[in-house]
Amino acid sequence: MPRLLPRLVKKLKETPLGRSSPRHLGNGKHDPSRRRSVYQPIPERPSYSVAGRVQSILLDDHSPVTNSRAYIRHKAPSPHVLVSPGKIATENAESYISREMTAQEREWWSSPYLRMLSSPIRWCSISRRHMPSDFLIRLTPLQLPVPRGTKPLQVWMPDGLQHPKFRRRNGQLATYMTCWKDIFSPTNLSRIVPPRAAPKGIFHKLLATQIGHFLRLRIIQELQLLEDRLSHGIRHKGKAATILRRLTRAEFEDLRETGVVPHQDAVAVMVVPPVNRVPSTGKRPIASIEPEIPSNDQIIPTASYSHCRGQLPLSTLHRVQCDLPEEEEHPFSSIVPAAKVPLYNGLTMFPSAPQRAMLHKALCKVLDAERRSRSGQSSAGSNGNRQGKSICSSERGSHAFLLISNERTAKRADSAALAIALWRLRMWEGDAYRGQVCSGGWEVDGDWRMSYLQRSV
Repeated sequence: MPRLLPRLVKKLKETPLGRSSPRHLGNGKHDPSRRRSVYQPIPERPSYSVAGRVQSILLDDHSPVTNSRAYIRHKAPSPHVLVSPGKIATENAESYISREMTAQEREWWSSPYLRMLSSPIRWCSISRRHMPSDFLIRLTPLQLPVPRGTKPLQVWMPDGLQHPKFRRRNGQLATYMTCWKDIFSPTNLSRIVPPRAAPKGIFHKLLATQIGHFLRLRIIQELQLLEDRLSHGIRHKGKAATILRRLTRAEFEDLRETGVVPHQDAVAVMVVPPVNRVPSTGKRPIASIEPEIPSNDQIIPTASYSHCRGQLPLSTLHRVQCDLPEEEEHPFSSIVPAAKVPLYNGLTMFPSAPQRAMLHKALCKVLDAERRSRSGQSSAGSNGNRQGKSICSSERGSHAFLLISNERTAKRADSAALAIALWRLRMWEGDAYRGQVCSGGWEVDGDWRMSYLQRSV
């Protein structure tokens, strides 16, 4: 025993007790497993009158007194865009089967703005108000492994920014902050009161860079899911609803001159040209989504609504082409403003050349999957031009990609999810509040943004 104790003490000092890997705080892990609905049709309530009765109401088969649970109302499961017949056949006959969305419900589902507004309501720890979760950034505390005898170290990490198919949520304890990168600068983070979930948690200096990378990664993931859905979906030989296409050079030139997007159901326009070759090597950058670690002088983000002179803005809003005649006016034109569609500049949206090459590659794959779903053949090129036909220069494909979402496209794939991912990156970079910080913009009582930045100066 005297010989064993010194060796045991030495091993305890070398190997710390507890977990050797980081873990998220909370009472378990977020489980997004499918929930069974307890919805059942409520039986008709019997009459409590004694007239015509031969026995007591307590002896009835569906008595509301002895079988009160049968009369409790439960919510029916939310409808699905499409419900396959095979799925209905395998379901239990006693359980309630989710119904298919109606045409009006699919129209609502195809709107990215209604989807964002209908996301779960959460409390923002910065603005001190309740907002939809799609307008916020979710942070969870991560317990880091430390040597034995030292204080525990907790770090706030972004969570739930990637698609659940690629990475699930990790923790149940979480806090939410406004989707705006100016808040996550080291100067502003030092003034934030630690949330109750982890009062000793700290914010690392690369938090803003990490969140920006995850938001850009979500766009790539949505494009990959869009390609997978179009590749394995039903092939349409006739006229099917187009989800993504290139604008012709004539359409793009007309868009730049008039500022009108040539489609009524457009939700986004992305200008993503191919990445130029590196002058030193003469080769194009390899497409990659790996993050780039900034230097110390690039960690502090600049004001999001003040762009450098000569630099393209991340996005600009353009009016949508309306099919109504000129003499006919929209009934809500005096109340509701005209619909506008964001035009995203790929050079500003993805500053990294390898990541921008990955974005261009993912867009071209979606276009190729779109053509295969229509003709059943793979196109040799990815420029969107007709093969084997000589066409004029104005009818050739441009570098602008048009994203469409409506009731018909919802049956093929979920293009609204890609529009939401693009809009969240727009909010993160500050373009959603640019020029509207003083007036508040779309947010009621949004003047807190300007006062928040003024306090940090």
